[in-house]
Amino acid sequence: MPEPTISPLLVDYFSEFLADRDDEAFRRKVRARYDEGTLSRLLVSGDVEARRAAVVALGLLGSFQHVNPVLARTLRDSDPIVRRLAQNALWAVWFRADSPENNALLERVRRLLGSERVDEALDLANQLIERSPRFAEAYNQRAIAYFSQGRYRESAADCRRVIERNPYHIGALAGLGKCYLELGRRSEAITTFRHALDLQPFDEDLRQTIDVLERVSE
Repeated sequence: MPEPTISPLLVDYFSEFLADRDDEAFRRKVRARYDEGTLSRLLVSGDVEARRAAVVALGLLGSFQHVNPVLARTLRDSDPIVRRLAQNALWAVWFRADSPENNALLERVRRLLGSERVDEALDLANQLIERSPRFAEAYNQRAIAYFSQGRYRESAADCRRVIERNPYHIGALAGLGKCYLELGRRSEAITTFRHALDLQPFDEDLRQTIDVLERVSE
């Protein structure tokens, strides 16, 4: 397959964005000239600046249905900056994967968790899940709340629900592995962390965690 045509215009937009950090201006310029398909094809460009620009653009503009798998593949990119930007882009896409109203509720859940108002966060997450049972990130935020309360079985169950709805969710995989460790299920934790490492093979912390757990298991 021929390499996608590299558009210097996108790279120019990205350079301007790095200088002024104006998300809205970058979003507006990119939207006027590019669609998700073109940006997704640039993720395999030989030009690293084009890949970086495309990842950031998809993080700002991409839809969960269309760009989640292609962004997840960039976690395997040879460039560490592309990989870091891809993680940020994925989280941005996951948090706006539903309706504007439900996305706003999810953001409220996150803020409540950040303020350690866990009971309120749980109540709101439950309401959100009742409204939108396919919204993967709603389960992930509830899993975080359960984990903070030491409710590891409930947290693990929610992590599995996230992965069913979004198999590329590296956060839920990491959370599930931690739940299994807390529950004394070391073998399942190793398997889960290995799955996470398949998605992000350059994650040395994850690799070291697996190595330590496997040595302990011997």
